[in-house]
This record gives sequence, structure tokens and C-alpha cells, in this order.
Amino acid sequence: MYELYIALMLFAFLVTFASMFLIGALLHLFLFNLTLFQYFMAVLTFSCIASLTVPITFVTYVFYRREQRKKEIETNLVYTTGYMRVLSAGGIPIERIFERVVQVEQHRAIKDLSKRFITNIRMFGLDVTSSLRDLTLCSPSEAFSKLLVGISNTVKTRGDLRSLLTFETKRLLHEKRERLKKTLNTLIALGEVYIAAMVAGPIAFIVMLTILSVMGNVAFGLSPVEQLNILVFFGLPTISTVFIIILNGVLPEEE
Repeated sequence: MYELYIALMLFAFLVTFASMFLIGALLHLFLFNLTLFQYFMAVLTFSCIASLTVPITFVTYVFYRREQRKKEIETNLVYTTGYMRVLSAGGIPIERIFERVVQVEQHRAIKDLSKRFITNIRMFGLDVTSSLRDLTLCSPSEAFSKLLVGISNTVKTRGDLRSLLTFETKRLLHEKRERLKKTLNTLIALGEVYIAAMVAGPIAFIVMLTILSVMGNVAFGLSPVEQLNILVFFGLPTISTVFIIILNGVLPEEE
């Protein structure tokens, strides 16, 4: 819960502050020659700066988890909507549909929201529209929230749930197809950059270093052999790691 998370953050902040104050006191006592006022201010400043990483980490983690759950929902929402459409074609009410989603859904983000819907109805006594409204407020994905609003309006007006889910499935499939096209174009561009940076670039650089080594030139105080070693053992692995991180952000996370 929100209150528990804030309490945990404050507790971690106090523990970190006390620990850093003790460590800072020992470090400044043995490593620096300071007056009493300078000693106290240095230790206090060190403790405050080190402790600020705790609330920053807690807040950043919230946004990170929200973005991860949003990405997971929007990537796999089309499959869940398609499954709900099949169930609605048999005349199954929305409560039973979410029960089946809880049983068969493999993705944690969608499954947790479906569990929340069932819990609101069975444990807290909310009606369907109120439970759907609660899910809309808790969903990190705007696409899923719009779907829930459409389902809620359909339930309130006693409309055709199957037609709504069929329309939403087709729309999500179209959006997914467009995203895949954009991802493919991005991958093509990254492939060309990778070839230039990891194949053609090192070859050209090695040729230049070979020529410079024959001429006996030294750049930045490093011989051509040392520059070549830096390129092979540091430059190429670094560029490869950067490309792995970029690809991990570009590629959709699907199971």
C-alpha cells in the first residue's frame, strides 16, 4: 500500500543516514585533518548526499515498474482481448470472463488487474461498473483503461459486449501491426549502423593505425599498438554493449 511504501522509504532513509553518518565520521577522522566545525559539516554533508539516493531510488523504482507494467499490458493486450471476445460470444457475463482471464493469463500485469476486479466484487461488494472504474484508475496503460471504459459503458447500457470486444481486438491488431512495422524499420536502421560501427569502422581504424605505426606517429601519448589494444579490448565491447541495450529497449517483450 501507499502508506506502507512511504514508511519503508523513510525507514530505509533513516537507516542509511545513520550508517553513512558513522562511516563518514570514521573516514573524515582518519583521513582528513579538520577543525571540529569543519568535521561536523563534512560528515553531515556526506550523510545527506548519500542518504538522498534512497528516496530517489524509491521514487524512480515506482515509475520504472509502472512503465514496465504498461509495456507488458500494451504488448499482450490484443491476445487477452481476443480471448475475452471468444468468451463473450458464448454469452458469458463479464464477471466470469475476468475469472477465466485470471485462470489462464500468463502475464502478471493483466492478471493482477483481473484479480483486483474479482476481489472488488466478491470481497468489497462493488458492482461491475464500480469495479471497472477502480481498474481504470489503477491501470498504468491508457489503452487498457480505454478498453475498461468501453466495457463499463456497454455493461451499463446492456449493449453487445461481443461486438465491442471484436472491434477492440481488430483495432489492437491494427495498432500492433503498425508498431511492428515501425520496429522493423528501426531494426533495419540499427543494422546499418551496427555494420558501419562494428565492421567497417574497426577495419578502417586498424588500417589507419597500421599506416601510422609504419610512420612512427604517436597520438595522445599512445603508440598505434596501444591504441589498437584499446579499440579491440575496450572500444568494441563497449559499442556492442550499447547496441544490446538499445535492442533491448526497441524489441517488444513478448512471451
